[in-house]
Amino acid sequence: MRTRTCSLALVFTVILSIFSTAQASANEKCETFDLGKTFNFGFVPEFPKWTKPGESMVISWATFDSGELNGKRIQIAFSTSQREWLRESFQSWDEALDSITFQEVSIDKPADIKIAWTQVLQLDYESLFSVEGKTGFRRNATIELKSGSPFLLAKENFIQVVQSDIGHILGMGYISPSSDVVSVMEWPFQSPYGQMPLGRYDVALIRSIYSESTCPSTFSLVIQAKIKELEEVKAAELARIEAELKAADELKIRKEEIAKAAEELAAKGRAEVKAATEKLVDSAKATADKIIADAKVEAERIIAEGKVKAAQSSKKVTITCIKGKLVKKVTSVKPVCPAGYKKK
Repeated sequence: MRTRTCSLALVFTVILSIFSTAQASANEKCETFDLGKTFNFGFVPEFPKWTKPGESMVISWATFDSGELNGKRIQIAFSTSQREWLRESFQSWDEALDSITFQEVSIDKPADIKIAWTQVLQLDYESLFSVEGKTGFRRNATIELKSGSPFLLAKENFIQVVQSDIGHILGMGYISPSSDVVSVMEWPFQSPYGQMPLGRYDVALIRSIYSESTCPSTFSLVIQAKIKELEEVKAAELARIEAELKAADELKIRKEEIAKAAEELAAKGRAEVKAATEKLVDSAKATADKIIADAKVEAERIIAEGKVKAAQSSKKVTITCIKGKLVKKVTSVKPVCPAGYKKK
């Protein structure tokens, strides 16, 4: 009875887990792709992948330090750090897919993917990849890295190039650069280089090709953690932008309030200046009117006095003038005795 109870509990737990996962998937964005439109070239629908849907496969890879690869002489050996960069590049795709596992093997064992430094002739390329599709599935791939390339000296550049080639070998085509997409499959290459782990877009795209779920809740924990981290960074950036916009709005409102207050103060000042000016004008006018009135009175007085004096000065006077026994009266405004006569 106890065994049966435990079994029922286990079954119930599994069912609940499946239901919870399905419910979570239903509530999240699971990418869908039109592969013919997603890739601008390089996608081969006749042999798009290495396995059938639902089948798992281990793809081996090995590095070669001497001899030939694709008829070209191998130029140099891989350094310790470069081998580690290769492992990181394969690991990033290993984490992206459930059905594909990459395994490094020694050169004395058969390898599905052979890698070496050769004299890549194409001037614009840092590497070349090749893959066969004779059986309807992808097989026998190679990656040739350009010997002496300055671009490949930096880790992030090296990983970018190798990640891109592995993506092509797995079945990915080329993606035209776009501000809406962050992918190691963009050509020409676009930053960020050397994405560890791969971004959400690339993971969903390769899983779509291999008939795996594109819902982020089904991705590896490493990739889910990276997606969450990027979402948190994005949320923080959006919050910062929103805070800055809010602060800018508040500053704008504050400036408008200050401008309004200044205008009101200026208007009040103008009113006060106008009132004071009118008061001064009225006072000056009253003073001027008084001065004019006083001047008018004074002018009238002077005129009156002048008239009196003029009247007085125009009044005729009679005087008596004598010369011996002769007497003569002279009447005039200013009478004067004739010559030889004296005023009596």
